[in-house]
Amino acid sequence: MGRSVNRVILVGNAGADPDVRRTSSGRTVAHLSLATNRVFLRDGEEQRRTDWHRLTFWSGAAETVERFVHRGSRLYVEGRLEYGAYDRDGVSIPTADVIVQEFVMLDGKNGSEAATGPGAERDDPLA
Repeated sequence: MGRSVNRVILVGNAGADPDVRRTSSGRTVAHLSLATNRVFLRDGEEQRRTDWHRLTFWSGAAETVERFVHRGSRLYVEGRLEYGAYDRDGVSIPTADVIVQEFVMLDGKNGSEAATGPGAERDDPLA
């Protein structure tokens, strides 16, 4: 079987403060919505669209996000796309999460690039 790649790169703004929780084993997990904008032509007119992406950060990266990322923060993120589902009133709702492996806060103090988030930590919740 040949190699395959599951890699996502996004640059956008946090839609809200991160939702941070601790697992029963004490690991930190943070969820964050990231908005990306795109411009395209439809019937000769410029259209704008915002796409929302659900990001998941684990361990040290989650702790960094908890301390420094807030609504409106500009981020560069790299990770992998992971699909899942949950039940709501007997209906299966599909989900798509970006499991963040690397990130950079782009609007640090004084508007300059800030620190890079912790590197590719193990992001497997069962680890």
